Amino acid sequence: MVAKTWGLIVSLLSGAVIFNPHLVYGQEIRIDRTTDTNITVDGNNILINGQTLSADGKNLFHSFQEFGLTSDQIATFFTNPDIQNILTRITGGNPSQINGLLQVVGGNSNLFLMNPWGIIFGQGASLNVPADFTATTATGMGFDGGVFSAIGSNDYKIYWVIPIALCSVKIISAVLSIKEI
Repeated sequence: MVAKTWGLIVSLLSGAVIFNPHLVYGQEIRIDRTTDTNITVDGNNILINGQTLSADGKNLFHSFQEFGLTSDQIATFFTNPDIQNILTRITGGNPSQINGLLQVVGGNSNLFLMNPWGIIFGQGASLNVPADFTATTATGMGFDGGVFSAIGSNDYKIYWVIPIALCSVKIISAVLSIKEI
């Protein structure tokens, strides 16, 4: 019941976040190399460390090309007592399929997961986060200093304190055909 309640709360926060046990098949976690994020795989444990911080040292940023878990996987985000928020973005253009455990260890940081292409939580999805968890399909998170964008480049030093807004821009795919006259 806890997992279903948690899924409902996440779904209410962002309309495109889905909690459906029949849709999740899992995928891997791959960084996109736009942040100083390191992943160590130890069996089914995926250990995530990073050094990309806001200027005040309160926000830790991760950027992934793909982010998903099978039911037997555990993704552990490492933090420390000085970090208030762990902010992640997924840039690869695919929905995140999560059917394993997401956890934060080492401090009481909030965890933000942003994927404009969707986030699907399956039957085996669970959380071990000491503070708040936010999953969103927004394309950005607003800060006093600017917008942490899910698409494109960011100046991570200017995003300090806590996010104050979720921003959405419609993602449109188009085919352009040019004919010579």
